[in-house]
Amino acid sequence: MGRPEPRADVCDRRLTPARRLTPALYRDTFGRGRSFPGRLLVLWLRIAPDAARRVGVVTSRRTLRTAVARNRGRRLLRETFRLLRTHLRPDADVLLVARGRIGAAKRQAVDDDFRAVCRKAGIWSETPC
Repeated sequence: MGRPEPRADVCDRRLTPARRLTPALYRDTFGRGRSFPGRLLVLWLRIAPDAARRVGVVTSRRTLRTAVARNRGRRLLRETFRLLRTHLRPDADVLLVARGRIGAAKRQAVDDDFRAVCRKAGIWSETPC
């Protein structure tokens, strides 16, 4: 008996490598220049026919001084995206950049800020999938 085959379900909440941006897509997303700032994060948006609700996460040493703070910021952003990605448009890729305030934030606050920024960007849907 091996592992069961993973379901190709749209509402699947796993954050597999296929749901992460490649380095070329990071450059493309930054190059398009559509950003939406929030209190705890900045969302860079890429709408394209080949987009598939993928995520990239950036934390800089300039805004989050310690490795512990940068790692925590990345974990918070990835977890927020993982839980809420089914509410996004299917043709959107997002790049999340952590701001300095995320170091002291709770996950619920990050969720709320992510929702607000996605609404501002026009990619949020109240009904999942």
